[in-house]
Amino acid sequence: MSHKRCHNIILVLPVLFLISAMYVQPTAGTEADEIQETVVETIEVRQETQKKEDAWAGTKTELTARYRSLKANQDHLKKLKLKTEKALAAQKARLSEYERRIKERARIKEELEYYLESVVANLEEFIKKDLPFLSEERSARLSSIKETLERPDKPVTEKYRRVMEAIQVETEYGRTVEVYQDTVDLDGQSVLADILRLGRLSLFCRTPDGTKTGRYDQAAQGWEVLPSAYCREIGKAVEMARRERTIDIVRMPIGRIVP
Repeated sequence: MSHKRCHNIILVLPVLFLISAMYVQPTAGTEADEIQETVVETIEVRQETQKKEDAWAGTKTELTARYRSLKANQDHLKKLKLKTEKALAAQKARLSEYERRIKERARIKEELEYYLESVVANLEEFIKKDLPFLSEERSARLSSIKETLERPDKPVTEKYRRVMEAIQVETEYGRTVEVYQDTVDLDGQSVLADILRLGRLSLFCRTPDGTKTGRYDQAAQGWEVLPSAYCREIGKAVEMARRERTIDIVRMPIGRIVP
């Protein structure tokens, strides 16, 4: 009895083992699949992450290079801006200086033209009161200068030159001696005579035949006939002024004539 019971137990154990194995094997396979699937997913995620990291690394390198390029360009633009601002400031300063000079030149030009006009007016008045020699020549010179002063297209340097030349010519008259011919009213008659100018000191005249001489009386504003005694002396002075005679001492009625 005991032996039979034991045998039955032995037979039951393999069956239980088989049944147990049938239940255990499917569970183990499922876990393995899950593990494998998890591993595969992990690998895929890791690969995808690596790809993204690689892509980001490339993008980062590109962005870094671009940033540095933009930063360098920005620094260059800042320097260029500063340089341009300095150049503009210098240009503005030069323009301001040019404007100041233009205004200053305009002021000087206006003042100089006014001064030249006053000089010519004084010169004209002086000539009117001076001995009446070379009247047409001196009058024509003044008229030409006035015309030049009135022309806006003439530079102020030209106007200044013309006025100074006229003053120089008038100044030379006071230091020179000359003889020229002109018509004078002598002793109630209009006659062609040799005019002898002794600087601005005196003005004498002599008829071509040498028979009559005269002196300009500034106070009377006319010619007065000189005594015949002066004909020879004035004739000698005329010849010396023309360089037709060597320099010599002559008696000339410079002061007041006493009859």
